[in-house]
Amino acid sequence: MEKYSKIRKTTQLTSLAISTVIFAVALYGIITHNDFYFEIGLLLIGFIIVGGLLLSPILGRFWCGWLCPRGTFLEYVLEKISHKASIPKTLRTTGFKLFIASIMAVMFLIVLLGKNPLLVSPDKLASIGGFIVFICIVTTLLISIPLGIVYMPRTWCGFCPVGYAQSLLSKNKILHVSIEDCRNCKKCHTECHLDICKDYTGKSRTIEASDCFACMKCTDSCRIGANKPVISLRAAN
Repeated sequence: MEKYSKIRKTTQLTSLAISTVIFAVALYGIITHNDFYFEIGLLLIGFIIVGGLLLSPILGRFWCGWLCPRGTFLEYVLEKISHKASIPKTLRTTGFKLFIASIMAVMFLIVLLGKNPLLVSPDKLASIGGFIVFICIVTTLLISIPLGIVYMPRTWCGFCPVGYAQSLLSKNKILHVSIEDCRNCKKCHTECHLDICKDYTGKSRTIEASDCFACMKCTDSCRIGANKPVISLRAAN
């Protein structure tokens, strides 16, 4: 394990531990119908989401690669059982991302209108929190895990609405991965979470894909020494 991977894993597991406590508080609020506890969990979840979006204009999808608790779960838990097949291009298209985001938006609107048949509370904040927790659980069990087993562990991250929002906000990010004098050994291809590296290796260039997590797995997997990918900070356009 190289230097970036060590730091990243520590950061990921710390975020996962904190998020687990948050979800435990939120779920306790649901089970006991105690809106107070549930709102505490909701506020913390909100801070995490907002924090991710605020970082994206500068660091891109850094939140996804280093801090997202669901991404961490998918990455480490599914690693050994995933078939690691290439992610279908259809799941990465803008149309599909908008389709998933639209479904989430409609469901959120239903909650705001007080029409949610599953999690009803006179406290509007608790109802919204119920929606967030419910969606996280359902999408993880029914979409993220099955797709992660069949394809890459983090296939869900290719069309996650929060991740997509970060991609849209990161057009002028200053954190990139630069590939210099690549010999195209393709080692990084199997390490990249979203099949991005294969489109950039073989020559010197900077990964411009807005979906790049800046996870540095490609950097740590490269064994060419001085020719390995490096972080490149540059002024926004």
